[in-house]
Amino acid sequence: MLFFATVEAVPVPSLKKHHLRRQVAGEEIARWTGILNGAGLDVTEDDVVAFVMSASKKAVRTRWRIVRPFRRLERRLKMGQAWGLFSYTDNHPGRLIVEGSVDGSRWTVLYPDPQHNDPRLAATLVHRRIRGIWDDAGDRPHPGGLYRRWVDWLGRRVFAEYPELSQVRVHFEQLTVRPPGSSKRVGAPKSMHMEVRSR
Repeated sequence: MLFFATVEAVPVPSLKKHHLRRQVAGEEIARWTGILNGAGLDVTEDDVVAFVMSASKKAVRTRWRIVRPFRRLERRLKMGQAWGLFSYTDNHPGRLIVEGSVDGSRWTVLYPDPQHNDPRLAATLVHRRIRGIWDDAGDRPHPGGLYRRWVDWLGRRVFAEYPELSQVRVHFEQLTVRPPGSSKRVGAPKSMHMEVRSR
């Protein structure tokens, strides 16, 4: 069973065309096109996309053929592995920012702020189950209804901890991470998925 759980966990992305419209995907496609052309292969970005889409379909199909016969037993024993482990690195991760305001004009960072972090709020936000909601949503172009419901829940929790606040603002700063020695400029963080809740 361990073998089949491992096969399920192997990061085989089930890609769709819309996944390749993300910024990190575009950068990777351009990078690999350059690498392949530098190795003497005459390929375009469209060729790379076609190959990746085809390889993804074949890999998903192969994995399904391997794990399908054991799926019923696996579910009965509750041994399934439903998510891929670290399927890709993201050069544009989102960093969660939680802010509070007394009057709606000035905002104070509540998380992450190492000097004034409320340890209870920080412990809640980094808990693996809670982080699983916001960390996944923060890197998506459209985080969806689960993210908004999570912000509702977080807003109620912050208002309970900070009775002086009238508003809570939650958003992500999209950072750009470059490897050491990279000559590409890193721009200012971009704010994404801004949600405000009022008491």
